Amino acid sequence: AIVTDGSCDIPKEYVEKYQLYIIPFRVLFGTEVFQTFGDWGDLTKEEFYDKLKTCEEFPTTGIPPNSEIIKVMQKALSEAESVIAIVLSSNFSGMYQSVVKVVEHQFQDADITIIDSTVATSSLGVLVLEAARMVESGFSKDEVIERIELIKTQARLLVVLDSVDSVYRSGRVGWSKKFLVSSLKIKPIVNFVGGQIVSGGTLRGTEQVLKRIKFAAPIILKNSITDHLFIWHVRNPKAAEEIYEIMEANNGQNKELIVQEAGPLVGTHVGEKSIGIMYIGDYKKKWLLKMKE
Repeated sequence: AIVTDGSCDIPKEYVEKYQLYIIPFRVLFGTEVFQTFGDWGDLTKEEFYDKLKTCEEFPTTGIPPNSEIIKVMQKALSEAESVIAIVLSSNFSGMYQSVVKVVEHQFQDADITIIDSTVATSSLGVLVLEAARMVESGFSKDEVIERIELIKTQARLLVVLDSVDSVYRSGRVGWSKKFLVSSLKIKPIVNFVGGQIVSGGTLRGTEQVLKRIKFAAPIILKNSITDHLFIWHVRNPKAAEEIYEIMEANNGQNKELIVQEAGPLVGTHVGEKSIGIMYIGDYKKKWLLKMKE
């Protein structure tokens, strides 16, 4: 069985198709606590983003109590002899450490392997879907673990933020940077490198963002080494659909292209109109920054 957590942003239909088990995260609006499994939860995405616009106190996120982790592991083990848990990067959250501790204390005799994905959101989702595909295809547990450990260093997050307002409100950038980015209409690019979210450069203006992602999209598709890619957005379905259409027109390898909106866990921090692609494979900054292959 494959276990992951609510940061993975995998559509519910894929969770059901591959019988994935999801450890929920928590989103807290003041004293109100909501569980999120990524694509669904106590709040729909519409309810969450509406609430985000009107809340006086910016929401926070947190890991669930150990009892929730135990419940998910027990369910997975009731239906499978072994478990591979692929979870959110230990650099971003205490989820990995919590799962490790729960397994050490509650499941000493069970066949459970826990993998620190070193990534988040639908980049984690791509790793999970690759593991699930391999399980369905009859690969052994050791083969799945070896493959995931090998490719996780190539799990890519290529996202352009429309603004840094949400990042500022969550305390991740200072006021001066927020002012500079807003006044100059700068659109920051973020990537994963070595398990950390890092700057991938900047673009100017919304039109440039879409133009350059559209240029990079077929190149990304060609360089993807697994069957699934995510076109990922926050309240930006029109741009996501345009990127999907370009990728599908160049999809000679018949990859599965998944348009996915960020769930509450990640949506709390990145802000509306963010747009990007998440996949596993090579990436060169010049594809986006210079529009050169």
